[in-house]
Amino acid sequence: MFFSPAAFQKTKETFGGIDILCNNAGILNETKWEKTVSINLVSVIRGTYIALEHMNKLSGGKGGVIINTASMAGIGPLLSCPTYTATKFGVVGFTRAMAAASDTSGYGIRFNAVCPGFVQTELMTNIPVRLGQFSNLADAAYNLIQVMGTLTVSDVAEAVLELLTDETKNGEALLVLPKGKKYIQFPSVTSTQ
Repeated sequence: MFFSPAAFQKTKETFGGIDILCNNAGILNETKWEKTVSINLVSVIRGTYIALEHMNKLSGGKGGVIINTASMAGIGPLLSCPTYTATKFGVVGFTRAMAAASDTSGYGIRFNAVCPGFVQTELMTNIPVRLGQFSNLADAAYNLIQVMGTLTVSDVAEAVLELLTDETKNGEALLVLPKGKKYIQFPSVTSTQ
């Protein structure tokens, strides 16, 4: 469930460094909310901090890009899964804060979040069981899926590739829906942004 510092070290030894990290953790299980928080948010933070040790230009790294997988739930809440929503909001906020920290400190690392809508993966199966005490809202979830449609894994991979290769993107949250992609504009609440 959590990244191994040894895996990062072995990657660095084998390939001469680490340039890219894609934190792609995600479960939806409102009955096991602590596990959901641990996998969806804590593992993203842990993986980022371990990668930072190897990628940070201030500690001898070459810089690079870290892409965190959030969700459309990290942009606007999904009423049927509040814990999942909270974790994905956390991923977006963490990503934006790390981007600002990197810019200010000179880490040489860009941080971005991809925020896909519903994707054709295992996460979409057996939704009522995954919702636990919110299973009465399963019909609302299914209706939203019908209205919005679903993405393929390839659709999401294409968006990740855009965030990896566009060097102007840092601190971005890219919403990916079947009808298209959109960079989310957040209000500035601090004078440094």
